[in-house]
Amino acid sequence: MKCNFSFEDIIKYSENQLSDEEKKRVKEHLDACERCKRHYGVLKFTETYAKDSSLASKSISKNVMEAIDVNRYSKNKKFWVGRAFHKAMPVIKPILVSAAVLVVVMVGVTNFSNLRGLINNGNNVEPNPTASVTNHQNTNPAVLPESTNPAVQNPVEKRTITLYYSNSNADKVVAEKREVEIIKDTQIERLVFEELQKGPKSEGLYATVPKGTRLLSVSTEGGICTLDLSREFVDNNSVGTAGELMTLYSIINTMTELPNIEKVQFLIEGQKQDAYIHAVLSEPFKRNDKIIQKSSSEIKAEVEAKSQTAIKAIKEKDMEKLASLVHPMKGVLFSPYSHIELEKHKVFTKDQIIGLLESGEVYTWGEYDGSGHPIELTFAQYYDRFIYDHDFENVEIVSYNEIKPYGNTIVNILDIYPDGKFIEYYFPGTAQPEPYDSADWASLRLVFEEYDGQWYLVCIAHGQWTI
Repeated sequence: MKCNFSFEDIIKYSENQLSDEEKKRVKEHLDACERCKRHYGVLKFTETYAKDSSLASKSISKNVMEAIDVNRYSKNKKFWVGRAFHKAMPVIKPILVSAAVLVVVMVGVTNFSNLRGLINNGNNVEPNPTASVTNHQNTNPAVLPESTNPAVQNPVEKRTITLYYSNSNADKVVAEKREVEIIKDTQIERLVFEELQKGPKSEGLYATVPKGTRLLSVSTEGGICTLDLSREFVDNNSVGTAGELMTLYSIINTMTELPNIEKVQFLIEGQKQDAYIHAVLSEPFKRNDKIIQKSSSEIKAEVEAKSQTAIKAIKEKDMEKLASLVHPMKGVLFSPYSHIELEKHKVFTKDQIIGLLESGEVYTWGEYDGSGHPIELTFAQYYDRFIYDHDFENVEIVSYNEIKPYGNTIVNILDIYPDGKFIEYYFPGTAQPEPYDSADWASLRLVFEEYDGQWYLVCIAHGQWTI
């Protein structure tokens, strides 16, 4: 008996896409029609093996498609559905069982939406090369598709993080760069904290997290990273006030290196604590850049930049700009010669500097070398004689924190300012005939000291040939 039942309904029935009434209608037809029942059996059989199968090679895929021989039956879609599947079954079944033909089945059966396209477009049947396949048994990355290759599912990202450890004086924290590997679902906050706990790799740095401290949990919300630490964080810290600051800010500055963290909240066993040793722990901590010890190259760059601004201000007699660079506590000392004498040389505050050029007041700046007579000049006169008597901004020889003795004067800058850094601008002279070879050399040294995280001008020392 000829059957005109829609094969589309059988597919929908197998996919559980019909209403209860439609399901009942299809089931009744399958019970009565042997031909449609066989079609339904083929669908369910192939689906079962497809779900559990492994990938098939291209040669297996080709063999199955040749066995189905779609083009032969493309003119009669209904005939193809029954005849082609029936003909292909002896090939499909052993392949599914032994070689796991999932790529081909993916096109024809597993992806039922593709199967509809196969039925409705029998004249143009091609395997789908982009079909994704899931197989958790084959672990060879060379044959796994992208979606199941562990290297793709869990890609490793290398990232450089910045950790802060205490210096030997326990008054600054020092940055240490470290490369880490991050895989999918890694909690970066936990990884960074645990790396900090491992201690420094650089000499001269010291770990700060108390031994035995466990990170119970960590979370970040609204820019605040909450670290819940075990009791050992408090009980095992016996380093005093200085060590307490190193512990806190090595953690705070490390965590705030992460772009989404602005503050750090400490919890002890899930609870806020009023105090650590002396510091209040109940509120989140901000980052403290002032406690970071900068590298020598960073310091050099900062001092050179400050000095360039200062020498330009001196040349242009921009006293307001110069005043902004003066040390807020110490002021700036003016020395007419390379040997600095604190008790004799004049010191002015940043507020006093601004109006000095216009002042007619005569100051005693020290003593003239050789005669010992007092140097009594207004600031404008002193400026032309002992500050900018050469175009120091454009000299060829500029050095950083390096003492180069010229003449017979003892240069004592580092004795007077042991924590200071200086830039020297040196004019070599006009190389007059002996015995006065380059006797007209001159130098200007600008000395800077750090205060509150910034470098400030503390001394302007002039140098020249002396008797």
